[in-house]
Amino acid sequence: MLLALVILVLAGALALGAAAALTRAQTARLETRFPPAGDVVAVDGGAIHLVRLGADPAAADRPAVLLLHGAPGCGADLRPLGQRLAARLPVLIADRPGSGWSRRLGGDGDAALGRQAELIRGAVRAVGARRLIVVGHSFGGSVALRYALDYPGEVAGLALINPATHPRPGGLKWFQAAAEVLLTGPLFTHTLATPLSLAALETATARMFAPEPLPPGYLGTSALALAMTPDRFRDTMQDFKLLRGELAAQAPRYAALAVPTVLVVGEADATVPAAIHGEVLARDAPAIRVVRIAKAGHMLHHGHVDRVAEEVARLAEAAPALSSAVGSGL
Repeated sequence: MLLALVILVLAGALALGAAAALTRAQTARLETRFPPAGDVVAVDGGAIHLVRLGADPAAADRPAVLLLHGAPGCGADLRPLGQRLAARLPVLIADRPGSGWSRRLGGDGDAALGRQAELIRGAVRAVGARRLIVVGHSFGGSVALRYALDYPGEVAGLALINPATHPRPGGLKWFQAAAEVLLTGPLFTHTLATPLSLAALETATARMFAPEPLPPGYLGTSALALAMTPDRFRDTMQDFKLLRGELAAQAPRYAALAVPTVLVVGEADATVPAAIHGEVLARDAPAIRVVRIAKAGHMLHHGHVDRVAEEVARLAEAAPALSSAVGSGL
C-alpha cells in the first residue's frame, strides 16, 4: 500500500515536471513567434505596449483613437480595425496591463479597472496624445468606460463594442471562487494551463465568433495563443476574478457619463449578451447612441469591421479640432 502510494506520488511529480518543461518550451516558442510590434512604454508601476498607426498623435489636429482589447487576448486582435481608422486618424493600440507585452508590477491590485485605465493613460500621455476617442471591446469596454468616467476631460468620444458593463446575474459564487484559486495558482499556471489551453484554443475561439465563422488565419494574426502563457494566463484569470465586484462598483456611475458615446452590439452575441450588459448600460445612460447589428456575434469588429470603423470615425469627426478644444478651455 505504501509502495503504491510512493509510486503514485513519483509518477505525479514526473508528469508535472514534464508538463512544466512543455510549458516553458511552448512559452519560448510563442514569445518568439509573437514579439512586440510597437513600443513598450515605461509607466509608473508597469510597462504598456503601444502600437502606433497613422499620424503622430502628438502632432495631429484630431483626437487619437485608443483601442482596448478584450480578455483573453492582446492588442493584435484590434489591428484590422486600427488599420481601417489609421487612414484618417492617429491610432494607438494598447495591450492591457498583464496582456500581450504589457506588464503590471503591482500585483493583483493592478487588475482593477481604474488601475488599468491609469496605467494605459500614463503610456498614452507619454507618447503625446492629448485627447482620445477611446474604443473598447468586451473586457476592454469595461476599461474604456472607466477611462471615460475617470478622465472625461481627456476623452472626446467613447465607442463600446459588445462591452462587459454589469455583473452577470446569478452564478455559483462558491464554485467560481474555488475555480479562481485553482486557475491562478502557480502549480496550475506553470504546468497544465498552457498546454491544455492551446489544445482547446481553436474550438473555444470559434465559439466566441459564433454564429459568424472564425476568419481564416485569425489565430496567427491575433497572437491569441500568447495569452495562454503562464504569467499572461494568470493575469487574465485575475482580471476575471475581480471583474464582478469591479463592475458592481462602477455601474452606479454610468448615469453621470458625460462623454459622447456609441454602443455597438451584436444581437447574436452569446459571450457578453447585450441584454444583461450593453442594453442595461443604454438604459442607465440614455444619451448613448445604440447601433444593433443583426445576426452578429461577439467578435463583430472582424465580421463588421467597416461598420465599426465608420461609427468610430463618426465620433472623431464630431469632436472639435484640438486647436479649438484648447482655445475653448476643454
